[in-house]
Amino acid sequence: MNKSVVTLVFVLISFIGFAQRDLDTGSLRKSGQGQGQDQRPDTQTTKAKDDMPPATDYKLIGIERDTTFVDTSLSIHKQYKMNYLRQDNFELLKFHNVAMPFNKLGYDFSNSTLNPSLGASAKHFNYLDAEQINYYETPTPLTEMWLRTVLEQGQNLKTLFANNITPRLNFSVGYEGLRSLGHYVQSRSDAANFFGTLNYRTTNDRYFLRLHVTKQDFENQQNGGFTDDAIEGFVNQIPEFDNRVTIEPQFRDANTRLLGRRLYLDQDYILLTGKDSTANNQVRLSHSLKYEYKNYFYNQSENSSIFGPAYETSNINDRVNLEELTNQASVSYFRNDIGKLAFKASHTGFNYGYNSIVITEDQVIPNLINGDLVAVGASYKNKIGLVDLEGETMHNIIGDFNGSYIKGLAGAQFNKDLRLDAKLNISSVAPDFNYQLFQSSYINYNWNNDFSNIQTQFLGGKLNHQKWGYVEGSFTQIQNYTFFGAEIEEFTSIDDLYTNVSPQQADSDVSYFKLRAGGDYNLGWFGMAHTLQYQNVLSGADVLPVPELITRNSFFYQDYWFQKATFVQTGFTFKYFTDFNAQSFNPILNEFVVQNAVALDGFYTFDVFFNAKIRTARVFFNLENVTEIFTGNKNFSAPGYPFRDFTFRFGVVWNLFL
Repeated sequence: MNKSVVTLVFVLISFIGFAQRDLDTGSLRKSGQGQGQDQRPDTQTTKAKDDMPPATDYKLIGIERDTTFVDTSLSIHKQYKMNYLRQDNFELLKFHNVAMPFNKLGYDFSNSTLNPSLGASAKHFNYLDAEQINYYETPTPLTEMWLRTVLEQGQNLKTLFANNITPRLNFSVGYEGLRSLGHYVQSRSDAANFFGTLNYRTTNDRYFLRLHVTKQDFENQQNGGFTDDAIEGFVNQIPEFDNRVTIEPQFRDANTRLLGRRLYLDQDYILLTGKDSTANNQVRLSHSLKYEYKNYFYNQSENSSIFGPAYETSNINDRVNLEELTNQASVSYFRNDIGKLAFKASHTGFNYGYNSIVITEDQVIPNLINGDLVAVGASYKNKIGLVDLEGETMHNIIGDFNGSYIKGLAGAQFNKDLRLDAKLNISSVAPDFNYQLFQSSYINYNWNNDFSNIQTQFLGGKLNHQKWGYVEGSFTQIQNYTFFGAEIEEFTSIDDLYTNVSPQQADSDVSYFKLRAGGDYNLGWFGMAHTLQYQNVLSGADVLPVPELITRNSFFYQDYWFQKATFVQTGFTFKYFTDFNAQSFNPILNEFVVQNAVALDGFYTFDVFFNAKIRTARVFFNLENVTEIFTGNKNFSAPGYPFRDFTFRFGVVWNLFL
């Protein structure tokens, strides 16, 4: 980014921030516990600017009706989330350019679904699922602007506007746009996320409607990583490679793209309102509808020999579609002494397919998987003494795919500082569609499989103390673990990681143990934040590679400056992980592939940051991977794909309450 532009943005933010009326800042706190959480008084419209409501009156409502508030604070955890995903990426290993895939340093198997998904999982890191969309209830117009510089020739900008038409009818629109050229040949990233939401409740607080639409588009140039000679020169840090565009990639003419569109509607009607303000004996009817359509493309001007022989020698255009329509209905009953009990049923129709049938010497590969699934289930929620209990189960009873899950949550708040939570998840689901059916212009990338369901048992717990930190652990057992693997008889070249790739299921169980501890500690003007994770794949380490140890340590200074008009935080973050056989990235599949031929050396990064909060604006200055200045960068995020060089990044998050 041009220095004059950075200066102009900073001055503008400072000027408007000081001119803006001071608002009370809120933290992300949950509210609305119990069945009656939707029953709340109307939000009053503010007439005078001097009577602006606090930031905590600007509410974000999730898909489970949990409510949080706009948070304009600045903390070390905001620094961790100041990235493309806007989430803590402790277990992710970024590639060199923004909006490229992330290799995984750790795994979370606590979530479950009933049905297989499209696949191309490396393309979905910033894909907004229905569960990630918030609905707004605001007393006055709310605007959020998020800006982050990228590596070269581009920007990352996110905007949000939310307002009420009436106190009971609120809407929001948001857009994210990204373009980053990258430092290497054929590595440009483009991304666009659009969403619009509607949140409505009737005057008698008996009918509630939430609706959203999304349109998302992610495109990346693909170069296949470095050639063998380029890898050698990069590791040896030959001077010619200081100019990154001189490094030879595997190819220069491929692109991948993911398009997604969704309509989601969620509505509730309180059939029986209950006998008192606690909604005792309340009966509620609920319905949700989700329609989603996805396209995944792989385009290449000429075929590349690293993927093996091809049906087409030019104009490769692989494309797959997935269309899904899900309706779910439920009825729930709430009573003070027994809690909330709900029964639900859903129907899903799906079409996954290609435009042609592939006929080989061994088999005929169809072009379509389609069908209908009917599922039934129940959920329960209650609080008994100090203990919060929650459980849910769903089972497919009609359709071609068997699927089921049982989830349980239990938590106890012993006092204002100490809390204990436990989670159980037992699930069975078919592998993603791209494991079952895949077609490509490359001959080796065509298959039609009948895999067994993936059976997962997860048990985890977390003990958290507000002052001393937290300890959390989990144990996961997986039968029929499904993965993409590179079949290598004798490794001779980086090309071997691409030629013979196929979906596989593990012959034996995979057992995965993870233990994490961390906390934030402050002493006057100084603070530190530590996260340490130990993990071990007790069985199946060859199909689920992870580093044994990951650590992140931040040390910082923070205080108010300029007569307490600006809150400043500055320091550095050190991150390190141990050696492991990192999975390789496959651009055709947009998946990571298990391989045992190339080990990824563990390495550390050192980032320096300077952050400031001016009223409701937060400004971030970051020097990423400072160690590259002194030692050079010879590290990789995946075999053949370099880690990010040293770079200066500027960002701002600004909330406007009008």
